[in-house]
Amino acid sequence: MTRLLGWLLLATSTPVFADGGTVLMRTQSPPFIVTVFASPTPPRVGDTDLSVLVQSSETLEPVLDADVRFAFVSSRSQIQVRATRSQARNKLLYAASVQLNDPGEWHYSVSIGTVDSTSRPVTVSGAVAVAPARPKLVAYWGYLMLPFLSLTILALHQRLRFRRPSFRGRVSDFQRH
Repeated sequence: MTRLLGWLLLATSTPVFADGGTVLMRTQSPPFIVTVFASPTPPRVGDTDLSVLVQSSETLEPVLDADVRFAFVSSRSQIQVRATRSQARNKLLYAASVQLNDPGEWHYSVSIGTVDSTSRPVTVSGAVAVAPARPKLVAYWGYLMLPFLSLTILALHQRLRFRRPSFRGRVSDFQRH
């Protein structure tokens, strides 16, 4: 019974990606190696969480004192946002939340500058396909099914607990004694 409940909970759960989500891009642009993550997967219309890992291209050590900015451009919109370590759960990443309003292809660029401004900013770019928003019923089906699943498990438990023992085939055992 416990295994069944465990499998049901596992089947109805949504995948959880670590702090960053899925990798959109990883590129080396000296003096940095830049990895960009996005969540949800695939990115959809609405809130999208972005994370950036900035590493030194020489030592692969994370750079923790950078100024990181995102710029998103679609056919109808432009968005700019600053990513900070204070917004990230994993303090090795720079994170920001952006509201993508249109489905389709978005071009983005990540500009990374050093706080001490000793070198020129590094800019890397890419593109991401943004899917349409999920219908609310599809997005929350697991939560809506939870009461029905609970009642089904309760009914199964009650049936197994209070079922009448069957004496078929055992009549001969009672007659012998």
